[in-house]
Amino acid sequence: MNDMRVETRSQKIIELLSLGESRDRLLAFEVPKDALTWTRFCGSLLLVLLILLFFSGIFMAFYYSPVPGTAYDSVDFALFKIPFGSVVKGIHHYSWNLLLMVMGIHLGRSLILGSYKAPRQMVWVTGVIILFFVPLFIITGDLLPWDQTGYWSTQVRLSIISSVPFIGKSAARFLLGGSLTGVVALTRFYIFHILLLPGFLVLFLAMHFHFIRHRGLSEPLGTDPVFRPRIPFYPNLVNRWLFLFIIVSVVLAIISRHWTPPLGDPADPTDSSYIPKPEWWVLFLNQLVSVFKGGLAVLGSTLIPAGLAGLLIGLPFMDRSPYRHPAGRWKILLSAAILSGFIIGLSIMGYLEHFVLVKH
Repeated sequence: MNDMRVETRSQKIIELLSLGESRDRLLAFEVPKDALTWTRFCGSLLLVLLILLFFSGIFMAFYYSPVPGTAYDSVDFALFKIPFGSVVKGIHHYSWNLLLMVMGIHLGRSLILGSYKAPRQMVWVTGVIILFFVPLFIITGDLLPWDQTGYWSTQVRLSIISSVPFIGKSAARFLLGGSLTGVVALTRFYIFHILLLPGFLVLFLAMHFHFIRHRGLSEPLGTDPVFRPRIPFYPNLVNRWLFLFIIVSVVLAIISRHWTPPLGDPADPTDSSYIPKPEWWVLFLNQLVSVFKGGLAVLGSTLIPAGLAGLLIGLPFMDRSPYRHPAGRWKILLSAAILSGFIIGLSIMGYLEHFVLVKH
């Protein structure tokens, strides 16, 4: 009897909110059965991490004060005085790092399997654009704690931005809002971090899912797309995603509880002797900038990174052959392996320079 009453009330709520058609579409929506294989878990894991970042960011925003005189204290208060504040901050920190790693794996898998080929070119393009948004979140978020690392890392990045031909100096002045990194710069970085970048990210995520919905998931190699088994999206894929969400949340909470990301000393704009260490994901870019000096500096700061970005976005339109099997695309994969080795090599050089040799 109670179950019937609950069902009746649920039905009334659905009718009140005009959700009946949406519910029926969800129940009728089917996906390929191979979408449940764990080799495809990267996409689901990325969505889990983005949601964790969203909610942990909202929590921290409630306690944050975007003013240089109080920003550091507000972060310190949220981190050490609010119950579970350090756990939430840790989840936010580790989710970004894990997000970058998983996006790299996801990109590599799609490249190897030729998932960027027609008719899924725009799935690849929107995915690469989303990949480019992640570092922007990290860059704008680094300044917000107003500690030494964030402040001086921002100075280095603004210097690199200023070296970009034609628009670099104007872009740096716009971000700063003046000649010094102060309240205007912090406010603008904060607005970018919590409003503008999330808005654009949601837009491109919606486009990405739209193209996946209409173009479908790429078929496993050797699979006949005509006889590809399909299963209901709900509850099969939804339950798998919820299970992944719970596992990742618990693991990140445990890690954050025991290894809380440190908060450095308060920012001191007069301490120009402070040399920030680059994060792991930007080591190769830092090394590029340090390798090319003088008149060639524009190569490391602009031309090579822009060229790599252009290659990634334009790959589906350059490799237009119908073959997806790696054996038939060895030239593309060999080129990708060489570029990956180039990036890894620069990262190792940067790690040795900033974290090993500096100790001796």
